Amino acid sequence: MGVVYCDDVVSLRDARRDRGWSQTTAVARLRELAEQGEVDVASAASLKTQLSRWENGTIPDEPYRTLLAELYERELGELGIDVTPHWERTHEIPDLLTEIRDELRTLNELLRGPRDEPTPR
Repeated sequence: MGVVYCDDVVSLRDARRDRGWSQTTAVARLRELAEQGEVDVASAASLKTQLSRWENGTIPDEPYRTLLAELYERELGELGIDVTPHWERTHEIPDLLTEIRDELRTLNELLRGPRDEPTPR
């Protein structure tokens, strides 16, 4: 399953805050969901640390991705979690390298400044 792209993307932090939950409450609910589904998850203290990391951009692994989507009742793409496998994105690399090369050339020219033309003798 690839990422779901949509206009209604909300961060994990905002999804939690929209429900009026603290991180502690979100962790407790996440653990409840895991228990209902008989899924092994980390301790509450460890999960709170993980939740903070996920809210700051680290992509969660399974089973946490599925639990977070269920917890916030959203698709992963709606939560800004791109789980597209790297082999599905490799076609983007040549274009990115070209962009980087062009940017480096531009920066290099700016750093060198205007070139003085040799004066004729």
